[in-house]
Amino acid sequence: MLSGELWPAHPHPYAGECLSSWIVRTAHHNGLKVQTFSDLTFGKHNQIWNRDIDKLAPDLVMKIMSSFTSTSRAITNKTTLNLYTNRLFPTIRPSGILRWVNPLVLHHRKHTAFGMQYCPVCLSEDKEPYFRIAWRLAIYTFCPIHKVMMKDHCKCGASVNFHRIELGKANIIDVGTLDECWQCGSKLSDIAVRTIDLRPKSVFSIWNRVLGVIQRSFVNSGPINYNRLILVHQICKIIASKRFNHNIQSYICDKSAMPFCDISEKTYFEQHNVYERHYILQLAWWLIGNTPRKLEESLKCNALKVNYLYRDSQEHFLRQLFSLSSGKL
Repeated sequence: MLSGELWPAHPHPYAGECLSSWIVRTAHHNGLKVQTFSDLTFGKHNQIWNRDIDKLAPDLVMKIMSSFTSTSRAITNKTTLNLYTNRLFPTIRPSGILRWVNPLVLHHRKHTAFGMQYCPVCLSEDKEPYFRIAWRLAIYTFCPIHKVMMKDHCKCGASVNFHRIELGKANIIDVGTLDECWQCGSKLSDIAVRTIDLRPKSVFSIWNRVLGVIQRSFVNSGPINYNRLILVHQICKIIASKRFNHNIQSYICDKSAMPFCDISEKTYFEQHNVYERHYILQLAWWLIGNTPRKLEESLKCNALKVNYLYRDSQEHFLRQLFSLSSGKL
C-alpha cells in the first residue's frame, strides 16, 4: 500500500524530466501499473491521463508528487510546461495550440499526434531512460548535446505513449523501460539517428545556444531573447503558410543557397512533423540572423510584407518592430 510520509520507492525527477515521465517511473518503481498507481494516489475521481498532464497538471498532483517523494515544490514545478511561461509564451491556455508546444491530441487517453519527441542517443545514455519536458517544444528539432535530429515516432509509426507500455500485459507488473514503444515493443533508444548539417554556421550558432539554454532549464545559462523568439515564431508561421508564404521561402533559399522543399499544409506551425519544422526553422533563423539587415532587405524588395510580421498576433512587440516612417527595424 502507498502510505506513510514517503512512498516505498520515491524517485526524484531527473534533470529536465517531464511530470508524466516522472509519474510513470514512480508507479513502476513501486511495482504498480500506471492506472492503479494513479487511482490509489490521486483518486479515481481525478483522472489525469485524459489530459495533457505536462501542460495542465492539477495542483493536487503537484502537491502529492512533491510531498511523497520528498522533492521540493520548486523542482516539481520545473517538470511541467509552466517552466516556459514568460520565456517562450506569455501564459498557459487550457485549450488550443500553445506557442512553441507540440500538441499531443488525446483520444481515449492515447496521444494521436506526435507531441512528444525524443533523442535516441540521450535515451541510450540514460542510466534509466526518461523523457524531458524540453522535448515537447516545436523549436527543439535537434539535440544540442549530440547534434542529431530529434525523433517524433517509433519505426513502426506509433507516436510516443510511454504511459501505455504496460497495456495488454495483464499479468506482468515488471514492465520495460520508458524507451519501449507501446505499440511494437521496439526500443526507441535503438533507432538510427541522423546527424544534422551545421551549415549555415550563423544559423546553428544562435539556434544551438537557445536550445542549450532550454536543455539546461535556464540554469546557469543567462536569459534568452524573448522578443527574438516571438519574431522567429512569426516568421515560421509565415513560411509554413500557403496563403502568406508567397515569395519569402524562394527569397531565403536563393539568398542562402538552402534547398527549396515542399511544406505540407497545416493550420499551425506546431502541427508539422519534426523534419518540416526543422527546415522551416532553418529558413527563419537565417532571415533573422544576428542583425536586422537581412529582414530589412526582404521587406524592401517586397519578399515579405510588413503587415505579415504582426498578423494574427497579440504581441505588441511585433507591431512596434517596424517603423513605416523610417523603413528600419
